[in-house]
Amino acid sequence: MLQEWTDFAVITGSAAGALTGLLFVSVSLNRDRIVGHPGLRAEAGQTLVLFILALLLTVILVIPGVSATTLGVVLVAVAIVTGVSFNLINRSRPERQGRGRPPERNGQRPRFSELSADDQLTRLLDLVTPDLFSELCVLIAGCLQLAGGDGLYWLATAILLALGGGVVNAWLFLTRASTGDPAKPSEKKPAPPAPEAAAGDAGD
Repeated sequence: MLQEWTDFAVITGSAAGALTGLLFVSVSLNRDRIVGHPGLRAEAGQTLVLFILALLLTVILVIPGVSATTLGVVLVAVAIVTGVSFNLINRSRPERQGRGRPPERNGQRPRFSELSADDQLTRLLDLVTPDLFSELCVLIAGCLQLAGGDGLYWLATAILLALGGGVVNAWLFLTRASTGDPAKPSEKKPAPPAPEAAAGDAGD
């Protein structure tokens, strides 16, 4: 049965590998800004885990001679490791007050229609998290395989969710890294000397 999914695994695996490589290139280009901000590091890590999850699942699909029971055990283990990874990343993420969480006005949060396009997309990702749903799909696929059912369609759903969520998360993360993080307080620059003081120093 796994042979029927070979083409799907090759296509999605190639996409996951290419996206992972592009993510490393993008992170290296914005290395200084990312290293100095915990939020950007956490978002980069979350995106990397999503892409690697999709790549790992496609590799598992094309391993020859894997029984249904073995596949189920491997998928459950992958789901657990993925959940632990996301939990560690979320713990290192600071509270964001930037995109998706603009400051409250008069004690009320802005309406969804009042947010910018990037803020709306971030708010949707907070409500419908691709990491959680892809992890659950992998877990369901593993449990179905252990029970003697067919969990491959759930596995395909997890791969597509990981790829799609990773792409959207990478877009938001890279726009923040290139334009500056709105949640990070701006550094105060020293005020220029007063004109009178400068003129007095020139006269002396």
